Amino acid sequence: MKLIRRPKVNDPMFKKGSVITIGIFDGVHLGHQSLIKKLKQKSVQMELPSIVFSFEPTPNDYFFKKQNKRLTSLRDKHRLINKYQIDYLYCPPFNSTMENLSPNQFMTKHLVDLFNPRYLVIGDDFRFAKDRKGSIKDLLIAGESNNFKVEQIISIIDNKTRISSSLIRDSLSNSNLKLASQMLGRNYALSGRAIYGQQLGSTLGFSTANIDLSKTNNPLRGVFCVKVLLPDVTKAICGIANLGYKPTVGGQKLNLEVHLLDFDKDIYKSYIKVEFLSYLRKEKKFNGLGELKRQINQDIETARQYFSTADGS
Repeated sequence: MKLIRRPKVNDPMFKKGSVITIGIFDGVHLGHQSLIKKLKQKSVQMELPSIVFSFEPTPNDYFFKKQNKRLTSLRDKHRLINKYQIDYLYCPPFNSTMENLSPNQFMTKHLVDLFNPRYLVIGDDFRFAKDRKGSIKDLLIAGESNNFKVEQIISIIDNKTRISSSLIRDSLSNSNLKLASQMLGRNYALSGRAIYGQQLGSTLGFSTANIDLSKTNNPLRGVFCVKVLLPDVTKAICGIANLGYKPTVGGQKLNLEVHLLDFDKDIYKSYIKVEFLSYLRKEKKFNGLGELKRQINQDIETARQYFSTADGS
């Protein structure tokens, strides 16, 4: 799947048309997956390229800045959508120019002039353009004028609740990994490049890998049982992870720190994926490193018990 950031007007690649879906797709949950599957189905049926139209930065990034809590980075979003063999991911920045586009301006500038759409697949809650005034009605009118059809997909309901990125964020904020995983259709995970931290883990006798999350505001916090996927390692490695600010040592940046159980290879600079399986406890400030070390030993023992069970294996 090719990432498009600066597309060309009237690109010959889309001379025959395209099939498009639009949304933020934060988390790529089951509702998003339903849209993407329908997009792929219509793309194959019509023999036209498929395009997922998202935003980077997202509207929430733009309006709420650092207060916005994202489920997935652009890289993870690309990886998750790519599984469905989509042709293109179009991610223009949501900025002041994008914010002030009228519905007609948005459709002309970002759909008709760029991708010559022939079929549009959208969710039943989709709104767009200035003040979110654009609706299905605007798309249907534009479709009549520009020769494309619009299909609206009904939201997926789980236990009488509509699946949404907001509900998943709330679930993670409350450490409800089970509910979040149900709505995602997979374990919640974060990925990034392993970096050196403060070397605190080594000082305490626990080697750790760190992922810097300071540029994001992930909703999840605490200590967890995790599985870590590493390059060139076929089996996931069990471990424990702390996602937070490390208050005992005066940490200021949001950080994901992982200790791998029974694994001692150097993974510095490796791109790793961390799957969150079970919540252990809140992050807390301890009275010194000795108390912190005792708690980590206890966390490791609890994690080993978890992984020794059928559910944790």
